Amino acid sequence: MELAELRRLHESLQLEIIAVIESLERLRESPEYELCGIIERRPGAMEELAAERVSVLEKETAQLEREAEELAQEIRELSGESASRIS
Repeated sequence: MELAELRRLHESLQLEIIAVIESLERLRESPEYELCGIIERRPGAMEELAAERVSVLEKETAQLEREAEELAQEIRELSGESASRIS
C-alpha cells in the first residue's frame, strides 16, 4: 500500500472509532442501559419494578373506573334515565 492509501485508511478508521464511541455514549445514557445495569446488580429488581408498575396501573385503573362511574351517573341524571348502568 502506498502512504496516501494508508493515511486514508487511518483517517477512515479514526472516524469509525469516533462514531462507535459516540454510539456507546448514547447507549450508556439510555434508560434501557440503566435498567440493564440495575438488573445486573440486583437480580430481583425486574420483579420489583414490575410489581411497582402493576400497583401504579391498578391505582390508575381504579381512579379511571370511579371517574367513569361518576360521569355515567351524571349522564343518567342529565338524560333522565333510570339508575341502570351505562357501559
